[in-house]
Amino acid sequence: MNTADSFSLFVNQFSRDLSDINDRLALIGILYLGKKSFESFRNLSRAIGHYLIPNLVSNEKWIKSLGNWAVVFGCLNQIGYGYARELAKRKINLILIDQNQEILTQMCEIISSDFQIEVIPIKIDPRNFESLIPLEKTIIGRDIGIFVNSSCFNQECSYYHALSKNLIENTLCSNVTVFSLIIRMLLPSMFQKNKGALVNFSTKRSFLSSPYVSLFGASNLFTEKLIESLNYEYSDKNLYFQTINTGFLDDENLNFKNEVKLSRNLALYSSSTIRTLGWSSYSFGYWLNALKVHLLLRNFPLSCINFVYSRILKRKFMKSIENIASKNK
Repeated sequence: MNTADSFSLFVNQFSRDLSDINDRLALIGILYLGKKSFESFRNLSRAIGHYLIPNLVSNEKWIKSLGNWAVVFGCLNQIGYGYARELAKRKINLILIDQNQEILTQMCEIISSDFQIEVIPIKIDPRNFESLIPLEKTIIGRDIGIFVNSSCFNQECSYYHALSKNLIENTLCSNVTVFSLIIRMLLPSMFQKNKGALVNFSTKRSFLSSPYVSLFGASNLFTEKLIESLNYEYSDKNLYFQTINTGFLDDENLNFKNEVKLSRNLALYSSSTIRTLGWSSYSFGYWLNALKVHLLLRNFPLSCINFVYSRILKRKFMKSIENIASKNK
């Protein structure tokens, strides 16, 4: 065989191999495109179901059908207070639970005056379980349809070893023990009448590493896991369980400053969150909030996000130490 024939044979063989490689690459490309198309369709469907349809189809009648009373635990922040006002707009009577009697009384007067409903304040001490006895007596004979937990926003940046024993006990008792006990109180009547809803507010600390606020992040994750498990446990009992993650809302501006007043942005957020009740078991409350979380988690590795977020928390922590030091001078 001469050189020209050998080269021609080599070119033909190489062309056939290249054609096979192109076919395989084309198949891989088609499969990858199909996977991305399916993911995009799934995300779009989820967004429509969680945020668009709830704004077009009202759930007010369904919420009222659950019961004419609701219990809100942890309303000394704008999230809990905003959600309580949304329930009050729908003429649902309220039982407000928290640790500050003065602010609770003020909230009750404002809500009762604005919406002409009955509002009952109950002050509790998370480390004293006997303080829950008034709640047990109050719910007797009342048609409790909704329980809302928004007790997870109180926080104090600190090294874990520097946390006081009282703060650790108060955080765990409030976010874990009292939260669980209140659910245990309310579930029997909901189970018996075969309807009810439990709404739990959580924060980004449940899916991001949270140095300097690690105890709050861990308790957030506990509440999410409990609600998720109960959702499957009571799936055939017509009981509805929902976690609303506040995502990248500014936690520092959630607490009240000098007066009990709901900011415009958080009023909009509360209005959006209550519309998702009955449509999704896990929500970020508002479509823009969900979009931010989705884009961040889809485009950056979680380890990278945790690294940046931990640096942000460290900067805030160091700044708070500097402020305290300057005040003490």
